[in-house]
Amino acid sequence: MPLSTSILPSFPEGLPLAPIATVSYKQLLDGNHNDASRVLEAAQTHGFFYLDLQGAPEGDTFLSEAEQLYALAKDAFASPLDEKLQFALERGVSLFGYKPTGTVKTTDRSQRPDSTEFICIAKDHLHGVTPSRLYPPPIEQHRPLLQSFTRHGHACGMLILRTLASRLGLAPDAFTRLNRFDQPSGDHCRLTHTGPHSADANNVLGLPSHTDFGSVTVLFNWLGGLQIESPSSISSSGSSSSSHESEWLWVQPLPGHAIVNLGDAMVTFTNGTLKSAKHRVVPPLGSQGAADRYSVVYFVRPHNDVPMRALGEFDRGSGLAAAAAAKAVAGKFSAGLEEGEVLTAGEWMRRRAVQLGN
Repeated sequence: MPLSTSILPSFPEGLPLAPIATVSYKQLLDGNHNDASRVLEAAQTHGFFYLDLQGAPEGDTFLSEAEQLYALAKDAFASPLDEKLQFALERGVSLFGYKPTGTVKTTDRSQRPDSTEFICIAKDHLHGVTPSRLYPPPIEQHRPLLQSFTRHGHACGMLILRTLASRLGLAPDAFTRLNRFDQPSGDHCRLTHTGPHSADANNVLGLPSHTDFGSVTVLFNWLGGLQIESPSSISSSGSSSSSHESEWLWVQPLPGHAIVNLGDAMVTFTNGTLKSAKHRVVPPLGSQGAADRYSVVYFVRPHNDVPMRALGEFDRGSGLAAAAAAKAVAGKFSAGLEEGEVLTAGEWMRRRAVQLGN
């Protein structure tokens, strides 16, 4: 492990861990059926899995770039707040730019402000798909690294989508054609930072519980804090049970691995056959709580003109539970929609951006 991360405190022992599967990137590239089956099972159950990137040239490069972006994040977030705010994103308009701490998500019942700042860098801006905004100087100075990382992140997402299509008996491009790299979309790299927490960590929230917007999320983190909702906390309709508090399970970062999950777009495209799991970020426990927490993420999202509706293979006969799960996703911003109205992915993302709050 590089020096920048090898000196971090260890993940605490004895925490309830999410029993998520490990899948080999190399084996997926080689067409291994066992690993492909584990991807589908994860996408239908916990919604998360570890992706071992070691041993494949593309995976090793992707890992190296993530470590370099870890160092870049430390540099970028060290700037004074007034300098970072010069590159702030436009709330409710765009997700690209700098977001300070203190956001209250409109759909979060606790209404606690978050303690995480992040910088979102659009794939479209990095690769000339659309005109670029200005980003903080450390970002602008490392555009070649970000360009390469986003290409590898998108390729990783496409491998996952091809794998899912294959295991579901669909055409190889059933999902990838909805997430084209060369078309305007919400794809982006996100760098995040959460500062150390005091003994009052119970009243602090890194990021409130949520599901991701898009198709595939590829996450690199080096400290604990990520939790996913236990399937036992979820009713058959796909929503959290109101009869008891949700049970949250920890996801321990593993060296050489990314953490992969699906987003709400895949629930919509498959009419609830696949799952976007609810997750959150809380303060790391033990000695990790005294350290700054950074993460590097790539989000694959449908390109902007894709209709957000079930594919033909899933628009009927999926069962009541699947239909209810898909409806629950759409219900996150269904107010104001006319009966039968279908949003494009671009409008879908804009409405979800509004929910980020104040």
